[in-house]
Formats: sequence, C-alpha cells, structure tokens
Amino acid sequence: MDYDYLARIKASISLYTRKKTSNILDGEFSSIYRGRSFDFDDLREYVYGDSVRDIDWKSSSKTGRVLIRRYIADKKHNILFVGDSGYKFQGHTDKGESKSDIALNVMGTISYLVNDHGDDYALLTSTNKGYDFTFFRSGKVHLENLLIKYEKILKEEESKPLNETLDYIAENIRRKMIIFIITDMEGISRLDDNLLKKLSVMNDVMIVNIEDAYLFGDNIFDLETRDYEREYMIHDKKVHNAEIKDRADRKKKAEEIFKKHQISCVDVSREAEIIDKIVELFDRHRIESV
Repeated sequence: MDYDYLARIKASISLYTRKKTSNILDGEFSSIYRGRSFDFDDLREYVYGDSVRDIDWKSSSKTGRVLIRRYIADKKHNILFVGDSGYKFQGHTDKGESKSDIALNVMGTISYLVNDHGDDYALLTSTNKGYDFTFFRSGKVHLENLLIKYEKILKEEESKPLNETLDYIAENIRRKMIIFIITDMEGISRLDDNLLKKLSVMNDVMIVNIEDAYLFGDNIFDLETRDYEREYMIHDKKVHNAEIKDRADRKKKAEEIFKKHQISCVDVSREAEIIDKIVELFDRHRIESV
C-alpha cells in the first residue's frame, strides 16, 4: 500500500475546491441522497441544489432566511462500495493507464469524501474464496484498511461476475444505502432490468465505468487468451471502427436501463480526471433522481 496515497487524494480535492471556489461536501456530495427519513433533525440555510419541498416556510418567515428541514438520513448515510475485480482489471484504460490503479483511486477519493462527511461506509468484493464484506464504519484507519483490502483483491485473477455480486446484495443486505459500483464495460453489460430494479428500489445507485483499452495500436495483449493479438487485427481500422460502434451501442443500451431506475453513471479513463468525474456523477444523480 502506498501510504502517500491519501495525501495525494487530499491534495487533489483541496486543489479542486480552490479551483472551483466551493466545497464538494457543501454542494455536490451533501445532496446526492434522494431518500428521506421520517425523523426530523434540525434546520439549515438553503443552498443551491436543495429541493424546495424541504423548505420550512414557517421558520423561514420568522427568521427572514430560507431554511431547509434536515432529516437523519440527510446527515448520516450508509455507503456501500462494490468493487469489481478479476483478471480484466490487470489491463489498461483507453488512455493507457492501469485500470486497477484507477479503480483504487476512485474508491479512495469517494471514501475520503464520505469519511469527511461523517458517514459509515463498507466494501463488498468477490474473491476466489467467496464474498468479502466489511462492517459499516468510518475513520481514517477504516479507510486505509478498505484501500489495502481492495488493492489486494484487484491483484487476484478470480472473481464472481458483477451481476451475481449485486444480486447477492439485493437479496441479503436489508438497509437503505448509497451504492457506488466500480466496474468496466464487461461488468455493465451484465446488468439487466430486473436486477437493477431490485437493487434500486431501496437504494441510491451510482456507477463508475473504467474505460477499457481498444483493440487498436501496437503490442495489444489479450488478458483472456494470455497472448498478443495478431498484427493484422490491431491495425485494421475497420475492426477498430466496429469496436467503437459496438461499445457505443452497449453504452446506449445500458444508459436506457439506468435512466429507468434513476441510476447515474460516468466513464473514467485517467487519474487526472477522477475528481471532476466524481463531481459530475454527484451532479447527475441529484438531477436525474428528482
């Protein structure tokens, strides 16, 4: 485990905050949860992006400020990270960066945000020994332990298909959660309407798709066959265009299902874009789940 990792994440978030002159936790992150608890907690001043349905008009008229009702669910969330894995994550993205490094960085960045927000979070992954599910906790030690665990699992070649893991969650974890799924196009292609309906009926679901390298260029290694692709394949533009079209078609099909179940998704290819993509994911989810 690279123990400078958290320092890099913190620096990236701090840089983003200064650049945007706003705090991720005050805006994009704090309002991503569409669920509501019936337990009223307190009031706070309205910020851009809040639902007008939560305005307490009586208190607002008395104070001269627009105040929002906050509920227990708004203050403390249960966050579940579902980390896809297997030999496919030992490859590269379409920008030539390590898929496993991107996956770990995505989980680390969102974990850092939810930890600062005071939420409890857990990681569920599939290994060659079965499902590995941590407790819902918070704190820096918990954060580091989750990163170490996911880093270790990403190095393993065996894992259950993503759809089986999500079906296990839908059938066995009975609590309202925000679920962050970290996967790739192969994982997304396995998600069907019935599964996502079961998963999203109680939970908010967001997906980070880590883009795969294309079958075009030099020295393309196929992780499934454990061999280099043939020269005539990797330089054939017709094959490359067909691959681009196939990927676009699969994305369009998945997006139609996601929209139906108010599931938001973003694509990530480079470490440098992770913060912006996570903020985009939060923004999309807030808008699409209204």
